[in-house]
Amino acid sequence: METVLVIPLYLVILSGIFWVGDLALLRSKSTFFDRFSAWSSGNRHDESSSSDLQNVLKQHFLNASKVGDQQVEEIRLKSKSSGQAWSSIAGASATVSIEPPVWTQGWRKVGLIMMEKEAAELKKTSFQSREIDSGWMHQVIMRTSDKYRDEVKPKDLAEKMEWLTRVYDSPWPDSWTKENNPSVSGGSPCMKYERHNKYVDWSE
Repeated sequence: METVLVIPLYLVILSGIFWVGDLALLRSKSTFFDRFSAWSSGNRHDESSSSDLQNVLKQHFLNASKVGDQQVEEIRLKSKSSGQAWSSIAGASATVSIEPPVWTQGWRKVGLIMMEKEAAELKKTSFQSREIDSGWMHQVIMRTSDKYRDEVKPKDLAEKMEWLTRVYDSPWPDSWTKENNPSVSGGSPCMKYERHNKYVDWSE
């Protein structure tokens, strides 16, 4: 009698634990997807498109998954500026989705039927890596593509002093230095951005 009473409840609870675990693991993956997409789209040597990134992520991180039907539904990329600016901000947000595995649905349904409850199925769930009021889940400062900088030799920069006029004096992106920046909801906005001396030494 005790077994008859406990097993249905046990099946429902266990299926719920596994489903929450699947959601948590995919949430962790989606955080990585945001970072990977931002860095890949901002790479000045090979700027990846949204569709390219979706294919790469699916091939390397979702195809081998046996837990539900996991998909990268959308990757939104922040446009990357080009031209004279030495750096720009690249941003990305990935939207992922998951459907509960068949065995999770089955365990839950059996448990509810045994308890004489209506066995409504778990539905497909879509979400982003964080629940914040921001268009971009991950943003990073990247160097912009420029033919002159990619082809010029260090010796030419030193002899013509073009390092100062073309590179060092080029403006940094200012979208992180504004007060009350809506893209930094829930955190402290960066009021000022300065180049670190080590970065300047390395760049020279």
